[in-house]
Amino acid sequence: MKGFFRGLLYALMALALAGGWAFFYWQAGAVDLAAGNAARSALNELRAIDARWNDQLIGARLSGSAGQPFTPARHGLAYSRLEAQALRLPHPEMGRALLGLRQAFAEKSAILERIAKGEQIIDEGWLAPTGPRLDAFSRVLDRAFDDALAHADLYRAWLLYYSAFLLVILLYAASELHGANARLEARVAERTRELSEALAKLKESEAMLVQSEKMSSLGQMVAGLAHEVNTPLAYAKASLEAVGAGVADMRAIAEEAGVLLELLAAERPDEARLARQFEAVGALLAAQREHKALDALGALVADGLHGIGRISELVASLKDFSRLDRSAVSNYDLHEGIESTLRIAAHQLGRRELRKAYGILPPVPCSPSQINQVLLNLVVNAAQATPEAGGVITLRTAVRGAYAAIEVADNGHGIPAEVLPKIFDPFFTTKEAGKGTGLGLAISFRIVEAHGGTLKVESKPGQGTCFTVLLPLGQPAALAA
Repeated sequence: MKGFFRGLLYALMALALAGGWAFFYWQAGAVDLAAGNAARSALNELRAIDARWNDQLIGARLSGSAGQPFTPARHGLAYSRLEAQALRLPHPEMGRALLGLRQAFAEKSAILERIAKGEQIIDEGWLAPTGPRLDAFSRVLDRAFDDALAHADLYRAWLLYYSAFLLVILLYAASELHGANARLEARVAERTRELSEALAKLKESEAMLVQSEKMSSLGQMVAGLAHEVNTPLAYAKASLEAVGAGVADMRAIAEEAGVLLELLAAERPDEARLARQFEAVGALLAAQREHKALDALGALVADGLHGIGRISELVASLKDFSRLDRSAVSNYDLHEGIESTLRIAAHQLGRRELRKAYGILPPVPCSPSQINQVLLNLVVNAAQATPEAGGVITLRTAVRGAYAAIEVADNGHGIPAEVLPKIFDPFFTTKEAGKGTGLGLAISFRIVEAHGGTLKVESKPGQGTCFTVLLPLGQPAALAA
């Protein structure tokens, strides 16, 4: 507001200065030369008329006859032209001179009309003072014209001084403007530098915030992974313990068989001892065959390998999800990312029903680590929005035009209409304190937007929510940068 009033004041000052220059310019050109020339022309015409009238009056007096057939010249048109032009040259005596001239011509015109009618005119009434009136008016006209010229010259001088004054002001304003422009450029450069630094810090903070949220999500997953790892680990442990017991039996058979081989290799074997050793080895082998120890041992090994394989899958999923080097752009199989995410979030999903409707998707250029984080946020939110008993989470994929679409839908409690516009705002959450930072959806929206895609949401309270991730099939320029 303060800047507005300052600008208004400067505008009014500039308008006043321009108005002053316009006034001086108008006054400097106020001499109406055309009016002066036209007034003199009309005055000369009146002098010619007056001269003809004088000739007529003198002729009538010398002949001593009245009622001669002549008509006074019409002077009204010439006088009107004189009056119209003379009044355009202002002078204090102009009106009085015009009035006297009109009266003199009116009197002489009346005398001529009387003579034309045959009246006798006394001597002192023969001549009306038109000549002196014309001379007096001529002097007034000259003074008016000279005064107008002097007035114009005065204002021309003032116009020159005022123009010089304006020129000084313009030079000063130009100098100030140049200085202000230089200062403004310096301020703009300084502000640009500050904004660049702030932007760099903001990007750094954003990257740290994304990583922090990712680590927070992973931290929440670790407890679930510990539970998921515990079950196959129990398989492997029990299998290894049983295999250990079976190995002891196999060791006993191997030892007895070794003794038997030593007896057979002797030059003079003890027949009785050899028979007993054969019987002992046979009994052990019979017991192993009866209990199918080798088959059981193979099954235990298979169970242990299965448990270890499951653990390996979970560890690989966790490693694949959290690898920082996968933040680089590459062609990624989104179905692989979905499956990896589901394995990571298995504990959060619990006994909820998972429904998958995968379409055919080509590899999508993206940052796999970031897209995995988006999928994890959406899947965990869907799990938290649905009850474990009866909860259904549906994942669909398809190609929509130039985009790959991933839908994560649930049959949970839905999102109220008044809350829906705020869910992508940073730190906005409807969860209880300590159960959410309010950054998951905000960061997910930012990640998808950076990939040139969109994150949409549809929700009906009491019916469920559906989040749709649209990622371009071609690599956007912003992501490539």
